[in-house]
Order: sequence, then structure tokens, then C-alpha cells
Amino acid sequence: MKKLFWGLFFVFLNFNLSVNRHTLNLLPPFVCYYLLYQGAKELDGESGLFRSVRPFAVGMGVYTAVLWLGNLLGISGGSGMIGALLGLLAVLVGLYICWVLIQAIQDMEEQRAADLNSAAMKRAWVVMAMAQAVSYVCVWLLSGLALLGLLAGLVGIVMLLTAFWKGQKLYEACPPRMSGPEL
Repeated sequence: MKKLFWGLFFVFLNFNLSVNRHTLNLLPPFVCYYLLYQGAKELDGESGLFRSVRPFAVGMGVYTAVLWLGNLLGISGGSGMIGALLGLLAVLVGLYICWVLIQAIQDMEEQRAADLNSAAMKRAWVVMAMAQAVSYVCVWLLSGLALLGLLAGLVGIVMLLTAFWKGQKLYEACPPRMSGPEL
């Protein structure tokens, strides 16, 4: 669960260093997707839904690695309509990955009969997804209101990361699962 939290933390929060046309993301997203992949792999036994996240994490890892390398070298390949569509697709896939992780955690709650904070994760995800939608609409139609969508998105991200942090702590406090038949 810890890898899932840190993967999401680094996916949603990034810090860039820019010099001229060269940009270096100090927390490369492809590393974050690797953490999500590893976290989902470790939790495979808890819920089969974690397995379905892994191909998407690999795809996003490759996609973000290509973008990161291009930005590092000053190659801007994502401009115009194609870049916007790829960016939107990446956001949608990222939201999908996050949603499936939350569903898998909810499945873990049911399997363990323990609260792992999935309800708060779902609420935060809805806030974040709605903020993303508002941001995209505002950028295309009402550019003056785009800042509101970005601020709402930041609130959603903070809510989600806080919910995942609490869920991780609750998971760590759970007794280990018994393997084999119970006596």
C-alpha cells in the first residue's frame, strides 16, 4: 500500500526545473507509474483488481518516459490538437488507474472486513475527476475560469492523497491475512 501512496503522490505532484527550452521533472512520472505497478503487484493476493492496473501502469510509464526524455532534450512533440488529445487521454487513463486502485482497496475491505478508507478515496476521486473536467472545459471555452478548475483539482489531489495515506496506515494496522484453511 505504501508504494501505491508514493506512486500517486509523485504522479499528482511534480516539480519542474526549466532552463531555456529544457525541462526536467524532478519527480519523473514514469518512476511513479513503476511504483504503482510494483504496489499493485505486491497486493495481487489481496484483490484480483490490482492485476488489471498493471498493464495501464506500464503503458503510462512508457508514455511519460518518452515525454520526460523529450522535455529533457528540448523536443516538444506534444503541441497543437494532437498534443491536447494525448494529454486528455493520459488524464483519463490516470483517472482510470486511480479508480481501479480504489475499487481494489474496497475489495480488500470486504475481504478483510476492515475499513481501509475507500469511501473517502472515492469522494476525493470524484472531486478530482470533476475538477479535471471543469478545467478542460474552461481551457477550451472559458479560459478565464481555468484557474478555478485547477484550484479545485488541487483540492481533489490533496483529498485523495490524504485518504490514501490514511488507508495505508489502516492497512498497516490490519493483522496479516491467514493463508490456507481456517481452523
